[in-house]
Amino acid sequence: MMDIVKFERDKLAKWYATQHLKTDPGVVSVHYLPKNAGEREIRFIEVNKLIADRFTEVLEPIDFGVDMGKQTEHRLLVLDVTPKQWVKIQNQELSIPNSWSLEQEQVFPPSRIRSVK
Repeated sequence: MMDIVKFERDKLAKWYATQHLKTDPGVVSVHYLPKNAGEREIRFIEVNKLIADRFTEVLEPIDFGVDMGKQTEHRLLVLDVTPKQWVKIQNQELSIPNSWSLEQEQVFPPSRIRSVK
């Protein structure tokens, strides 16, 4: 039987956001959406200026299963959107996945992250 490791979602979300903002020059902001997320699940909408606009497709997050089968197992779900798509999401003209919510959203902007050396 595995011991359960305390899952510090908010702390880990901040770490992931920092890493994504540091390593992907297209990411202009990371929006962490904790509301309705599973117990060991982190949900991000990443606004990326280097991807193509897609308005005909359903927006689906990429599921990064992390540390699967280990005590630290969790899911990182990332929905990449363009700046135009992000505006449409905020105006409720474009849907995000079911059960995702912008309520309680926490934003990690690159200016705050990248300026730290």
